[in-house]
Amino acid sequence: MLLIDDQQTSGLEKILRKARGIQPLFLMRSAEQKLQRLNTLLYGNITITDDGRTIAQGRININEGARQIIISQLNTLTSDYEHGRISLKEYHTGLNELLATINKVKVLNFEQIK
Repeated sequence: MLLIDDQQTSGLEKILRKARGIQPLFLMRSAEQKLQRLNTLLYGNITITDDGRTIAQGRININEGARQIIISQLNTLTSDYEHGRISLKEYHTGLNELLATINKVKVLNFEQIK
């Protein structure tokens, strides 16, 4: 009985060692969804109609200056994550903060944004 328990413990320890290097999949998926949502709000889903017109659906109606500030912050955040300067958790938190900022900006005048 002890032999089996030791084998299971040893096997479990090997699995845990291998899993340490793997990014948390649910957090990664959540970050991907947040990034997609931010891109849709900031840029819209670009659709080309049959008559050749371009339509951006889902784009939020906010001051263009505020949009550019948020886009710049998103680009910096994404670049920092892609180059390993911040962790997945920090990236996820930053995406949450940008989504919260967009929700606040919807009701503010541009002069109120710092």
